[in-house]
Amino acid sequence: MTTHYLSKSKIMAGRQCEKRLWLEVYRSDLIEYGSDVAQRFTVGDDVNVVARAQYPDGVLVSYDHGANAAVEETQRLLAEQPGTPIFEATFKAHDVLVRVDILNPCSDGFELIEVKSSTSVKDHHREDSAVQTWVLESAGIPINAIYLCHIDKQFVYPGNDDYQGLFHYEDITEEVRELSRAVPQWEERYREMLNDDELEIEMGSQCTDPYSCPFIDYCRGEETEYTLRYMPRPRGTRQVLDALTAEGIEDIRDIPEGRLTNDKQEWVRRITIAGVPELKLEAVEIDQYGYPRYYLDFETIHFAVPIWEDTSPYKALPFQWSCHIELASGELQHEEHLDTSGNPPMRTCAEALIETIGKEGPIFAYGSYEKTVLNALIARYSDLAEDLHKLKKRLVDLLPILQRTYYHPDMPGSWSIKNVLPTIAPHLGYGSLGDVQDGSAAGTAYLQIINPETGAAERERLTRELLAYCKHDTLGMVELVKYLSK
Repeated sequence: MTTHYLSKSKIMAGRQCEKRLWLEVYRSDLIEYGSDVAQRFTVGDDVNVVARAQYPDGVLVSYDHGANAAVEETQRLLAEQPGTPIFEATFKAHDVLVRVDILNPCSDGFELIEVKSSTSVKDHHREDSAVQTWVLESAGIPINAIYLCHIDKQFVYPGNDDYQGLFHYEDITEEVRELSRAVPQWEERYREMLNDDELEIEMGSQCTDPYSCPFIDYCRGEETEYTLRYMPRPRGTRQVLDALTAEGIEDIRDIPEGRLTNDKQEWVRRITIAGVPELKLEAVEIDQYGYPRYYLDFETIHFAVPIWEDTSPYKALPFQWSCHIELASGELQHEEHLDTSGNPPMRTCAEALIETIGKEGPIFAYGSYEKTVLNALIARYSDLAEDLHKLKKRLVDLLPILQRTYYHPDMPGSWSIKNVLPTIAPHLGYGSLGDVQDGSAAGTAYLQIINPETGAAERERLTRELLAYCKHDTLGMVELVKYLSK
């Protein structure tokens, strides 16, 4: 039997799904990471840098020369600098490799500290720490305490690189010690499994929990045109869909009449079978709104590690907005704001918006996010609160109107504007945009723009793309309202 190399990350892949682990070992060519993965790694790196700064005497173990060199470097530091905190301390035992975020010396042993960018302790964090504890203690490292160091979302950044209080250290020693007893069984099971053929495991919640699996598309294989997973899943309907799946029904069009008890699901089934969209008569309620009409979309950024004074982790901070203005004559105007100075952009966004939007007329938005952003601005700037509150009262959310009145077979069960808009205004498909085609990419582009190391040409290109993306969303809302008015 072949003895396969394992690491903590591979064991955690197996904890999520054994098939994922098998594929990582034998079919890594099939890996397809989502666009959010790189951003998540970047956030994790940023958080680790700040966490390490809390231990100014600490030493980082390099991985530039591979695992064995990192293990040797860790052993050297333990021998030559016994009182020094070690970052990315690397150990190997039972042919399992782990790297510890912070190994902090204490009386008669060490504190094992895992740093996470989340705002609470998750079950997989405990399992992660259990693997590390088992390997370190097997390697002869006495662990006295185990902490999960995560972001405290109540932290308010005072500025001047003062991040004292950003982290909450939760003692998970007892839970992890209990879990660590099971790690040898996990390790043995995964080695056995890796000596077998590829497993057949049904797709389920493990495909996205705790992370989206990079083999989802492979496991789905070739799907029917209107796969059952496109069906909306309001609360209380999962059992019905699970039963249909168990019966071998894979396509929405094959669901027998009368099997669905939810009105929205039945509507989707009926329209999908008919093959033509439906716009219900009550959509004309949109005509009650007068002119001028405003169409508003914000772009926001949030940081795990705040960079602007008086801001907190993961708070959405607006840096851009687009607003189309439709007059009674049919004339369409466009205004926009994008703060690329690198300074806190929230106030300039608010002031420019107040100056741009007139005193009357509906302000259309898609979803509740614009309301959330305005509420945050109201709370932050008391001198602007009255004007911002007046804007908020004029908001009209297009999403619930579309959800009640419109469905197209090509929307795959979702009323996201990115699914709705191409069915109504094909010329406004998001594929015509550049690199910035969603909110995540917009945030990444903004960070590059305000990074002093970004060249002028790249800043200009990203600025153009950000402006085009945000303008695209508000122009899309203009088209949606026109369509509803039919």
